[in-house]
Amino acid sequence: MRHIIAVEFKNSVWNVRFFAGVLLILAAALISEQLYLQFLIDAGGSQEGPGWFLAYSFCSNGTNTLLFVPIAVTFAAGGDAEMEVRSRFALFSCVRSGKKKYLVGKAAGLILSGGFMLCFAMLLMLGISCIGFGQFPILSDHGPAFSELLLKVLVSFPRGFLNGALWAMVGGLAAVVTRNRYLAYAVPFILYYVLSVFQERYYRALFFLNPRYWMAPVYYSDLFCIVALLILCVFTGLLFMWALKRRLDYA
Repeated sequence: MRHIIAVEFKNSVWNVRFFAGVLLILAAALISEQLYLQFLIDAGGSQEGPGWFLAYSFCSNGTNTLLFVPIAVTFAAGGDAEMEVRSRFALFSCVRSGKKKYLVGKAAGLILSGGFMLCFAMLLMLGISCIGFGQFPILSDHGPAFSELLLKVLVSFPRGFLNGALWAMVGGLAAVVTRNRYLAYAVPFILYYVLSVFQERYYRALFFLNPRYWMAPVYYSDLFCIVALLILCVFTGLLFMWALKRRLDYA
């Protein structure tokens, strides 16, 4: 099992599509949040926190950044399972490793590629924020303690990993169910957009219906976001393996 997961990790992460997704998320964050970053530069700091922390928060939790996440995280491995089933390579792999190990391996590939893609992009955001905005201090004597800020930054990475893993599995599931690998890149974005618009127009008080509110601690706490994402990841992962197993049974 470890060997299969290691192979899936290598195939899903060490490819051009993975780094293209990282660059897309990073570019979307820096470009879309340029107005807030420029305001921070012009003001010379903020009373809400040090410049590096605010810049990182703007970039990692921005509305437009979160909008691009469902698209980008599917680049690395979103359509791989569908391609293998269509080419019948999946049947050959099942003979070698067993169907259960193959299913777990494909789910692990989606989880690791999506999760690490977003975490890597967030790490680059943090580095750019520290280098470019580290000189801007807190313009208040009663700002948050450094330990509190550090904890928020550390917690953001497991939340980001689960975010990337969830949308990557949604893409993989969409490709397997529709038998179209290209829908792995479109369905997560469409689902995110439709749910967001649906909540904002018809159920404004039900924030949990909007993916944005459990992808980032905009309304709920980090703990709530992590628990919600973990539950959704488990459910989506099981659904993906069930759908892939059905395809293999009738391949």
